[in-house]
Amino acid sequence: MLSKKDNERVCRVGPGTPMGDTMRRYWMPALLSSELPEPDCAPVRVRLLGEDLVAFRTTDGDVGLIDDYCPHRGASMWLGRNEENGLRCVYHGWKFDIEGNCTDQLSEPEQFKDKVRIPAYPVLEMGGIAWTYM
Repeated sequence: MLSKKDNERVCRVGPGTPMGDTMRRYWMPALLSSELPEPDCAPVRVRLLGEDLVAFRTTDGDVGLIDDYCPHRGASMWLGRNEENGLRCVYHGWKFDIEGNCTDQLSEPEQFKDKVRIPAYPVLEMGGIAWTYM
């Protein structure tokens, strides 16, 4: 039987924990491809290794996996609009691509969008499953 300390070490998988760091070195299933049935469909909430994420399928058919919280005001990206190869936050309209780059800001100077990113993870689809490397 494990001690309480060892059990905590093995069971905690959040960012910065020993087991979390180990698990993040492997590709893992994030969701079924069928959960994102068509381009520009509604985003899906995903929770992996203690992180709240949002998956979405772009206009081109690629799958993106980004942080659930907009870096601007912390609004949920799950409520965002999936349009034109990006997910647009409903709060102020910032739009992010599958790599986490801000591609559009309606109310900010043009050069400011190049300084903003949202955490994003690469996704591969194989065998009807969307896999991610965190």
